[in-house]
Amino acid sequence: MSDTVKVSVQGVSKAYYLYPSSADRLKQSLLSRLGRSRNVPFWALRDVSFEVSKGQVLGVIGKNGSGKSTLLQIIAGTLQPTEGKVQTNGRLAALLELGAGFNPDFSGRENVFLSGALLGLSQKEITRRYDQIVEFADIGEFIDQPVKFYSTGMYVRLAFAITTMVDPDILLVDEALAVGDASFVIKCMKHMDRLRSQGTTILLVTHDLQTVRSFCDSVIWLSHGRVQMAGSSIDVTSRYMEEVLSESIRQTELQPVEAASSGVDHAIATARWGSGEIKLLDVRLNGSNLSQGLVFEYGCPLRVDLTAQAMREVNTGNVSFGFSFRNLKGLDVIVATTYEGGERFVNIKAGEKFQVQFALENILAPGDYALSAAIDDRTETTPHYYDVVENPIVFKVISDRKIFSLVLPPVKQEVRRC
Repeated sequence: MSDTVKVSVQGVSKAYYLYPSSADRLKQSLLSRLGRSRNVPFWALRDVSFEVSKGQVLGVIGKNGSGKSTLLQIIAGTLQPTEGKVQTNGRLAALLELGAGFNPDFSGRENVFLSGALLGLSQKEITRRYDQIVEFADIGEFIDQPVKFYSTGMYVRLAFAITTMVDPDILLVDEALAVGDASFVIKCMKHMDRLRSQGTTILLVTHDLQTVRSFCDSVIWLSHGRVQMAGSSIDVTSRYMEEVLSESIRQTELQPVEAASSGVDHAIATARWGSGEIKLLDVRLNGSNLSQGLVFEYGCPLRVDLTAQAMREVNTGNVSFGFSFRNLKGLDVIVATTYEGGERFVNIKAGEKFQVQFALENILAPGDYALSAAIDDRTETTPHYYDVVENPIVFKVISDRKIFSLVLPPVKQEVRRC
């Protein structure tokens, strides 16, 4: 394994042996010397291989039970693989099961020193980092209370602070931030971004696909213990969402919307799904093109045109048409829908067509973006998707001015000397 590769997983499989009954388990223990097997192997992981280099962030996604946590536990060394080989290069810190490594009867302060020692730090090193850990955890006087009295959020705060403040070369995080409050999650993401910039390799298991798209360099999708797909964050998450939604939404044969390319260098997927009662026939982006292809200057007028048709009668009053501009990290920078605009479409007849137009000023910072479009129903709390087309059009924004945010909207300002 080269010095730049920090995690290498080659042909890893993990089997758990299941028994039809407790009696069969007892018989197996008695008959094991005879070579008879009464168990049935359940493969939590099967032939998983990948490598992660220094400073890279790998996202691991998949449904519950797909093997994500098992994979991280094997990399952390708390589980042994049945087959295959795992190699890590450098100090590894893992935030896996909530409170793992904590003594519930010890105070937070005592657990800082206990966990630090388990991570390979000397007493002197822990003491040097102690104030920084306590400040980051921000649990106040509870640092001197037994952790068995901590809330779930306090557990996560202290565990994350300890795990990430030891300057790890490799950081494993398994859904730990899912129970944190929004401000702490933002704080943690900023800290992990700093660790990445300093060369830390991060493996992140999460169900938050927006985090995966905006933070991870690459993604592997596990399904029934096997790698279903591996690649860029947008590519893999697009296919994953298509797969997940197709299980809950009745599919129809939808023809792909013709993609228009801006000529920018990109590797981005076009995925499509939906129940198909209403479908998009055409998606267009228009504006003041400065050159051949979809290249737009900051501040120019833009127009998104959608053409749709009802394939069957739809009796609802909350059909919504919308679009998003998404950067190539997968972050939705601008989103607009007719629902938020106050439009309500009631009792749509089969064959009825719609022309939808969104006009806006281009406030995007320079960079590459993808346009996605969707038709959904907002009657219930969770939208029902009739048709979703991801990334059919990729375009570029240019500007002579420096813009330090994702967008720069026009703002009226007034300054007076006092």
